[in-house]
Amino acid sequence: MRVVAALEAAWADDNDDLAALVRSGHGERPLAELIAQYGDTRLQNVVLVVTGIAGLDGADRQEALAELREGLIAHMLTVALNMMSGWALSAGKDVQATGDLARRVLQAILSFTTDGDDPQEVRALLAHLRADALDRS
Repeated sequence: MRVVAALEAAWADDNDDLAALVRSGHGERPLAELIAQYGDTRLQNVVLVVTGIAGLDGADRQEALAELREGLIAHMLTVALNMMSGWALSAGKDVQATGDLARRVLQAILSFTTDGDDPQEVRALLAHLRADALDRS
């Protein structure tokens, strides 16, 4: 939920909320790292959906995954996810850098799920992400 709240705060340019979320408690991982990890998971899932692999089973799924791993899409996704991880490590507890990362993660997800950054579409996506986070917690 903290990551989804950060995506919402970043989208709304609410630096006060974002700053509160960046402050982590003792033993908590930095928010930027959590955002990068969330973005990694979400983008990998989205790629499986848009390529149709998520709907496959058994040998068909394994064959499609093997083809995906050998192709340019997987390579580009790996490069992007590695860059995102590096960004998160350098962001540390910097509110601006964390907000920038959150905005880019949200834009990446939006690029696969909507026709742009229409406010209604973004709100619908954020509601979906919030509900999904609640279901998983």
